[in-house]
Amino acid sequence: MSAIADRRKVTPFAALAIAAILLLAGVAIAIYEDNLYRSQQIDQAAVQAHILAASISAALVFNDDRTAQEYVNALEANPALEGAAVYGTKGALVASYIRRGARPVPKRVTQGPPHFSDNTVEIAVPVMQGPSVVGTVYLRAITESNQRRIARYGGILLLATMAALVLAVFAGSQQELARANRQLESRATDLADANQRLYAEMEERAKAEEALRQSQKMEAVGQLSGGIAHDFNNLLTIMRGNLQLLEKRLAQGRTDVQRYLDGANEGFRRAAYLTQRILAFSRRQPLSPQPVNLSSLVSGMRELLRHSVGERVEIDTKLNASWWTLCDANQMENVIINLAINARDAMPDGGRLTIETEDVRVTAPLADVEGMSGGEYVHLSVSDTGEGMTEDVRQKAIDPFFTTKPQGQGTGLGLSMTFGYIRQSNGFMKIDSELGKGTRLSIFMPRYETPDTTSNG
Repeated sequence: MSAIADRRKVTPFAALAIAAILLLAGVAIAIYEDNLYRSQQIDQAAVQAHILAASISAALVFNDDRTAQEYVNALEANPALEGAAVYGTKGALVASYIRRGARPVPKRVTQGPPHFSDNTVEIAVPVMQGPSVVGTVYLRAITESNQRRIARYGGILLLATMAALVLAVFAGSQQELARANRQLESRATDLADANQRLYAEMEERAKAEEALRQSQKMEAVGQLSGGIAHDFNNLLTIMRGNLQLLEKRLAQGRTDVQRYLDGANEGFRRAAYLTQRILAFSRRQPLSPQPVNLSSLVSGMRELLRHSVGERVEIDTKLNASWWTLCDANQMENVIINLAINARDAMPDGGRLTIETEDVRVTAPLADVEGMSGGEYVHLSVSDTGEGMTEDVRQKAIDPFFTTKPQGQGTGLGLSMTFGYIRQSNGFMKIDSELGKGTRLSIFMPRYETPDTTSNG
């Protein structure tokens, strides 16, 4: 009897100890969730800052303050942002947004790690134009409101307190505890089954969230297209170089090269027009689809492609497609030039660039081409004999901001923009590559049954 009495004296203390442990666990969970939520908010603010920086680089280069202000004003839709600002190369304020009741944005900022102040995080990132810094983006975001934090802590502490009270009641009544144990044992199997169902539902939710994130990345392509306008400045530089070379030859009396001078000037005009189209596209202006013959389009770009890839790359064209498709011809030229330049960069020591077109009838779904059904398509492929990609790089190739080029030499938006334009034009894209064996990028555009024969292919 004395042993039983001693056990009854010890049991309440054990229950209190367990209750204290539960309370500490509740506080630890609250702190962990607080830090996790705060870290997520910081990551989201950092991503938002880099997106804005990529979007406004062209506006800063061209001194387009109005466009920069439009991008900043668009951030009003994010309730977590208190303020945002864009600064020029010399630190002058170009555009800003302040939520009502929030403190003003600083007149000048210094780039560095995130800075915390009064439950907010301040982030300043550079705006890059190639290797050059053309400005700074500043964001101030709320990490978490006090009301939300209090509510979360209060709920967790309330649950922990209730658990402690239940344990105290169980500790005072051995019979009730025994009955509860028997009930728990009888329901153990049901609980295990419920846990398995919950685990399966969590896996499905994780897959759905990943698909949603991928969809959001693709939607961001339209907003970020202005950030890649500087890629085409390389094309303008090539045109200018050719003009200078040809003009020097003319100065030497070699008047038989006038047609090359005309071709270079035409290429320069088209490159400038393409840059304007990209800037217009970044403002979500609609495309201008028209019937296009891809074989004729590529054929008319021979000189432009030659000057874009340089003399060390051999260009081979196999233009067998006769069907027409419906797309924006200027944007399709942009796609082909971008793919050709990517192929050139993959062949630093020279190689062969092959551009092919053909009419194809698809009867079964193609591997790695999601959503493509059977039908008639115009197939355009651009392949190189370059370095190729690993499977991991190939799968991430169209992700926004993903690039294997050194810092400052690539935005990571080229293939994302290409994918977004092709999907917007109801086409499909497929990448085949193997490390050391080159890369082949295939585009499938639906056949247009009744093309306008007067259209310029």
